[in-house]
Amino acid sequence: MRQEQDIKGFTILELLVVITIVAIVSAVGYPNFMEWRKDREVRAAAEKVASMLTGINTQAQKGYFPFVQFEVTPLKGSVRFKSKGMNQDTMSNKLNQASTKTLDCTITNSGYWDNHLVDIYTGEVGVHITGSGAVCFSKDGSYYETLGKIAGDVSIILCSRSNSSVCPTTKADGLIKPAYMIVWSRFANIEKHRWSGDAWTRQ
Repeated sequence: MRQEQDIKGFTILELLVVITIVAIVSAVGYPNFMEWRKDREVRAAAEKVASMLTGINTQAQKGYFPFVQFEVTPLKGSVRFKSKGMNQDTMSNKLNQASTKTLDCTITNSGYWDNHLVDIYTGEVGVHITGSGAVCFSKDGSYYETLGKIAGDVSIILCSRSNSSVCPTTKADGLIKPAYMIVWSRFANIEKHRWSGDAWTRQ
């Protein structure tokens, strides 16, 4: 009988205090968690894109595919990234054709690129373009071209889709964190930059 009298539970007041504390901590922590989650998603996509660009150019430098392409295609709710390669025989044939004697960074799914799809990745992020674009590299940098929506560009910007499906390119246009930029050169030097809120910093 004595043991039963010593058993105590929580009072309503104590439960209300605990619930209030949990609610306050959750309210304070939730925005930070969501910001961290968005940055993690965009950072992972940027690392994958940089890795794909580095990988396809390694294939070119080693001579597996002397002419390669990296393609970007915005989709509904995501962005698809592809890397493709062209065989030496195909490249030589195109360069020896009497009518053209050149290479083209054609965006196509069959035929031109020997159907050599090296890598493909679809990320739920935004990019700074609204249509397909591509960049092509050769082993020695002699054949280099940007095509489509990234014609003339040397970079691609990735941002969170919850911020915008089409990434702004400057602070004045509304660019906010998290955002990453992948930069390349005609000689396939790949860099990754992070938007600090005021400027791009190299990672």
